[in-house]
Amino acid sequence: MKQFSLLVLLFLSLGASLQAQHKIIWEVSSGDTSVQRMLYRQVNNVLNAAPDTKIEIVYHGLAIYAVLQDTGHYKNELKAVQQRGVLIAACANSLRNRGIDPVRVMKEAFIVPVAILELVQKQEKGWSYIKAGN
Repeated sequence: MKQFSLLVLLFLSLGASLQAQHKIIWEVSSGDTSVQRMLYRQVNNVLNAAPDTKIEIVYHGLAIYAVLQDTGHYKNELKAVQQRGVLIAACANSLRNRGIDPVRVMKEAFIVPVAILELVQKQEKGWSYIKAGN
């Protein structure tokens, strides 16, 4: 009976781990629009395969221009993934270093003090890290 109970517990824990929700934090630092186009395609591919995946995209460096109201080539794609539940983060340091007023950031995004710290904190909480790029 004891072995049966252990087997049941093992089976239940295996089933729970197979259904665990994925959590992904994507880093985007490139201003290259081909990198950004690929990013949105990859995010949508993940969400199509596993719709309950939690995703955050952190924009910093030259990528910060992608989240501004008056710049960026892929505003519609950014808004579309945000509507699917993707969190959009903009780095305050990148804004400040480029003299960009934070009021220019799209309403779909929120501002984090330091992009790298946001990435590290999410990884410490079990999020998987992906670097956007070719």
